[in-house]
Amino acid sequence: MTNDSTLKGSTAVSHPTRIASAREKLQTGGDLPEDTVRPVIKDSWERCMDGHVDPLVAKRSLELNGDQLQNLRQQNQELISASDIIMSEVKELLAESGTIMHLVAPSGTILNYEGDPATLELASNYNLTPGANWSEHAAGTNAIGTALKNAASVQVHAFEHYCENISRWTCSAAVIRDPFERRLLGAVNISGLENTLHDYCLALAISGARRIEGQFAQLKLAKRDALLGATINRFASSGNDGVLLFDLDGKLVRTNPLADRVLAARGIRIDLTPYNPILTLNDEGDYFAEAVPVLNQIDPRWVEPVVHQGDTIGYLAVISLPSRHPQAPSGSTGNHMTSSPTPAETKGFGRLVGQSSVFQMAVQQAKRLAKAPIPVLLQGETGVGKELFARAMHEEGKTQNGEFVALNCGGLSRDLLAGELFGHVEGAFTGARRGGMPGKIEAANGGTLFLDEIGEMPIDLQPMFLRVLQESEICRVGETRPRKVNFRLIAATNRDLSQEVAEGRFRMDLYYRISSMTLTIPPLRERKGDVSLLAVNIFTHLLEQHSGGERRLSNSLLELLEKHSWPGNIRELSNLITATFFLSDQDELGPGDLPKDFIAANAETVNDRDSNPLDLAEKDVITRAIREQGGNLTKVAKELNIAKSTLYIKLKKYGLQRPQAL
Repeated sequence: MTNDSTLKGSTAVSHPTRIASAREKLQTGGDLPEDTVRPVIKDSWERCMDGHVDPLVAKRSLELNGDQLQNLRQQNQELISASDIIMSEVKELLAESGTIMHLVAPSGTILNYEGDPATLELASNYNLTPGANWSEHAAGTNAIGTALKNAASVQVHAFEHYCENISRWTCSAAVIRDPFERRLLGAVNISGLENTLHDYCLALAISGARRIEGQFAQLKLAKRDALLGATINRFASSGNDGVLLFDLDGKLVRTNPLADRVLAARGIRIDLTPYNPILTLNDEGDYFAEAVPVLNQIDPRWVEPVVHQGDTIGYLAVISLPSRHPQAPSGSTGNHMTSSPTPAETKGFGRLVGQSSVFQMAVQQAKRLAKAPIPVLLQGETGVGKELFARAMHEEGKTQNGEFVALNCGGLSRDLLAGELFGHVEGAFTGARRGGMPGKIEAANGGTLFLDEIGEMPIDLQPMFLRVLQESEICRVGETRPRKVNFRLIAATNRDLSQEVAEGRFRMDLYYRISSMTLTIPPLRERKGDVSLLAVNIFTHLLEQHSGGERRLSNSLLELLEKHSWPGNIRELSNLITATFFLSDQDELGPGDLPKDFIAANAETVNDRDSNPLDLAEKDVITRAIREQGGNLTKVAKELNIAKSTLYIKLKKYGLQRPQAL
C-alpha cells in the first residue's frame, strides 16, 4: 500500500470543495493545482481523461444480465467459496452501520454484497450491485477500480470520485491475491455515504481480504488432498503405464516412477517436477504464469477428469509405452542381439547389472544383509536403483514368500501419507476412501516394506512409525484397536539423515532404529565400464518388448555414453536409451541417433577433435541434416539452431564437403 492510499489528513476530508474544484478544472481542460489532490487520485483522474470516461455517470452498459452474472460467478467459484464465511459475518457486523461490503472479480465486476439493509437498497440506485462493472474505464476513479488497477489498497472519498453521480459516497478497497501464486483474485470493498467515512473501513477491507486469502489457501489444499486421495489406487495399479496427475489449473501434482521413461519413449520432454503449493505460500513477488501448462503438453486422448463428490477436482493422464511394431506371434523366436533374460524371468540379484568393483562390492554386501532379520537403510543418489536392490534383498531373504510393498514418502501430504502407511477408517480425513482401507504396513505383513525417501516423512509421523517398529503393531488412522504386524523394513534415502537429525528434521531414535545396517549404492559415474553393460541390457529388453528385430548399439555410441557424468544415474540412462530406441529407425544406432539435447549438453567437454565420440556425434548430425535438407545450408543451420557462419566452421572442422548448390 502506498503512502497516499489512505485519507487521513488529506484535502478530500478537510476541504472537499477544493477537490471538487480541482476535478472540474481538470475535466474542462485546466491544470490541477499543486498539493491539492493525492497522487493516487491524480494518476487515476488522468487515466480517466485519457480513456474518455463519462465525468457525469458510470457506464450502465457494462452491467451484466442474470445469465452473464451466473457465468462470471461460476468462473470465480473458488473466490466466492472462500468468502462465504466473511460475507455471512458482515451481514451482522455492518447492520445499522450505513456501510456495505462488496466482493469483486478481477475484472471489477461486483460478485456479491452484504451489509446494512438500508444502504443495500440505496446502492441499487447507484449501480453498486452484483453484475455492475466498477473498473476505472467503466466507472472512473473509485476504490474498487483504482485498487485493482494499482493492485494495492486505497480509499476514495466524495469528490475524489471521477464521476459526479457518485460524489456522495466514500469507499475503501483491498485487493485479494492467490496466497500461493500472488496473482490477483479480486477485491473487497466497503462503501457508504460520505458521512460514514472512518479509518476502520479500510482496515476492515484489508482484514476481510486477508481472511479470504486464508480460506482460499485452505480450500485449495483440501482439494489437493482430495485429488491425491481419489487417485491413490490408480497409482498403485498403474502396471507399465506412465501416470501423471494434474490439478484444475493444469499443474503437475504427482507422477509414478514410469512416467519419465514413457514420455521419453514418446519423444515428449517436459519438466516432471511436481508443483508444491506450500513452497510458494505467501511468497512475495510478481506472479508469472507458466507459458505452457504441463497438462496442455499432453495428448487429450490420454487425459480423463478426476471426479469427487460430483465435482471435477483434477485430471489424470495414463500413458502407455508405444509399440514400434506389432507383437510377434506367441511361440515365435526372434534373433536378438543378446540372450539376456527379461525382467519377468530374472529375480533377486540377477536383476542387477554391473561388473565394476565398486558395484560388485555393494552387491556382495546386499547379499549378506538380505539374510539378516534387521532393518536396512539404503543410501544413494536419485536414480541409482535403490528399489531394485531392496527388491533383490526381499527375493533372496527370509521374507521372500511374503509381499514386497513399496511406498515413496515424498510428494504426499501428511494425512495421505499417514493413510497410506497405517490405513484408515471411513471419514478419517479429507479424501479418505469410503469403507476405510488397510495401509502399506498391513499389506507388507509377512513380507518386506520398502520406504523410499524416508527422510521426507513428516516429523510428527515419525514417532508413530517408530512405535510400529518397537511394538510390531499398528492402529489405522481413526481407530483405537491395535493390529499385530510382522514385516522386514528396508528404507532408502538420498539425504544425509545424520545431518537431518542434527538440524531437527528427523528423530534420532528413529534414525538409529532404521540404520543399524547401512548400504551405500554407488552412483553410475563411479561404476567404470558398467554404462555400456546397462545400456545394452536396457536396449535388449526394449527389443524383446517391442519386437525390435536385429538392431544394436554401435561402439561409438557406447563410448560416448561412458564419457557422460550421468547426474540422473540409471534412470537417466534408461530414459535416454528408451528415447533413442523409439526415435530412430536405424539398424545400428550411432551417436547421431541420440537426442540432440544430450549431444549439445556433452559437446562442451570436447577436447580431442580426432577421436572424441562427441565430435563423431556432431559430425553425424550435421551430415544427416545436410542430406535431409538437400544441401541447403540455410535450412541446415536453422534446423540445428546455429548461425550459418558457425555451420561453415564446422564443415571445415570435420572435413565435410560444402554442397555445390546452396
